[in-house]
Amino acid sequence: MENTDINISALENVDIDRILKEAIKERIEKLMEIELNAYLEDNPGIKNGKYKRDLKTKYGEIKQLNIPRDRDSNFHTKVIEPYSRSIGIEDLIVSMYSNGISTRRIAGIMEDILGNKYSKSTISRITDLTIEEVYKFINRPLDKRYIAIFLDGLFFYLRRGNVDKEPVIFALGIKETGEYEVLGFYLTVKESHNTYKDVLEDLYNRGLKEPLLIVADGIKNMDEEVMEIYPRSEFQLCTIHYARGLKSNVREKDIDEITIDANKMFKCDNKEEAIIKFNDFKYKWESKYPKVIYNTEKNLGKLLRFYNYPSSIWRSLKSTNAIERLNGEVRRRVKTISSFPDEDSAMKVFYYKSIEYNSKHAFRKMNGYYKCNDEIKEMFQKRYPL
Repeated sequence: MENTDINISALENVDIDRILKEAIKERIEKLMEIELNAYLEDNPGIKNGKYKRDLKTKYGEIKQLNIPRDRDSNFHTKVIEPYSRSIGIEDLIVSMYSNGISTRRIAGIMEDILGNKYSKSTISRITDLTIEEVYKFINRPLDKRYIAIFLDGLFFYLRRGNVDKEPVIFALGIKETGEYEVLGFYLTVKESHNTYKDVLEDLYNRGLKEPLLIVADGIKNMDEEVMEIYPRSEFQLCTIHYARGLKSNVREKDIDEITIDANKMFKCDNKEEAIIKFNDFKYKWESKYPKVIYNTEKNLGKLLRFYNYPSSIWRSLKSTNAIERLNGEVRRRVKTISSFPDEDSAMKVFYYKSIEYNSKHAFRKMNGYYKCNDEIKEMFQKRYPL
């Protein structure tokens, strides 16, 4: 009995909170070191010391956490997302899962790093907790007005009995106030104008009633679907997809020259000058590639529609570049997964990348927005009068 009392007394004098925080700090720092080493195996660069930062966790605030970095500042830890100030074990598991790490591998990492045994089924149960959040996200109400909506798809491997490639279509918007936002993602068996019509109908039904511009690649009849659902909006054909498409219709020795000439249309001071550049393009290449010129002239209005908007945001509106950057992030994660076992698994990864994107861009304005926000307001008032 006496020994027990002595042990209890000793235990009461131990700062459990401090010990716990030190253990968590040590483990998180170790995980980030492993993460940086893995990054440098696949990317050029060298280590460049550490910087310190405080971190609020569900276990309390950890002071002076050592964050590793590379010399060119290209490495960004996924353990602590930029601008985040809180993290828990479940968050860490979800972050690893969203970056394409299998549940079996996560279980091993958690055991190695945290000294705890997390089985594959335990990891799966933690990630399954978010599927409800996925459906809340893709069905959430949207703002009424967006300056632009960008639509683009990518392919991934999904098992439906057998494994095959299927597309997911992402919708990205620029809000009336200038910020980018992932509006939703849509799993579908094939990519067609009817699929994109379903996407637009979903956006409309969730409250997005008044967009100014819809930007997408050359899906057949896409502009007709846009006009059916959003008759007061305009459709912009992605100029980058158009330029890429030239490669399949001209001889290899002419690709560079014809692409340079075509892109001159998209770097003018106004639409009138762009039309002059097209006529120069037509005069030079029509005899050699009549089909290219025919298709370009047929779609010229849709290619040059961005000139109807303030010049400070032309670069942001003339292509699907913004959403392709998002898709690039998703594609890098999908490549680490040979195939998804079911739709839910795929949707969770797409969801994680979407909310990650929205978090990073919540307070970032489109380039050039502040120079033209009054013009944008006038465009909305004229296009959609009260």
